[in-house]
Amino acid sequence: MRIAIKDINSLITEITNKELNKKANEAEKNPTEAQIQAGNYKKGHVNFKGFDITIENPKGSTRSGVNRNGTKWSITMQNHYGYIKGTEGRDGDHVDVFIGPNLESEKVFIVDQFGSDNKFDEHKVMIGFDSEKEAKEAYLSNYTKGWKGCKEITETSLETFKKWVFGSPKRIKPYSEYISNK
Repeated sequence: MRIAIKDINSLITEITNKELNKKANEAEKNPTEAQIQAGNYKKGHVNFKGFDITIENPKGSTRSGVNRNGTKWSITMQNHYGYIKGTEGRDGDHVDVFIGPNLESEKVFIVDQFGSDNKFDEHKVMIGFDSEKEAKEAYLSNYTKGWKGCKEITETSLETFKKWVFGSPKRIKPYSEYISNK
């Protein structure tokens, strides 16, 4: 039986997606608030595109918390969500990442997230997406309706992103302001 190259690539992607989902679903889907604060609950781990990613919230799980105003929030995740180990974001934690459906995409989209006070909060990285529109829609789908945290989204290559995210100890300003990334 002959299999077209297109079909083989499709099978490779499907296997990769299955493995990603398997690893992501190792994460505790309902950690207590105390576990979340301490970070001591089971998470999924995957090596993807040269990144060591910890998945805190697999697609379909519930992410919840309390905002700066003391209001509780909760959202069902539309994408796997976690962080890139070995990095440090503006908030002092690892740089956050959402993983999209196209694991073959070489594009990276960085969201400059702002808080309700209109001040730069942190970066959210979108990998596995084919376009800025798709990445932005996915980002917004993982937040409560009306969320206005996405002020800027910048597309870059995987290699440029790696140099930036691993290049300096801490990313302190919006990605869109780093001239070397344009």
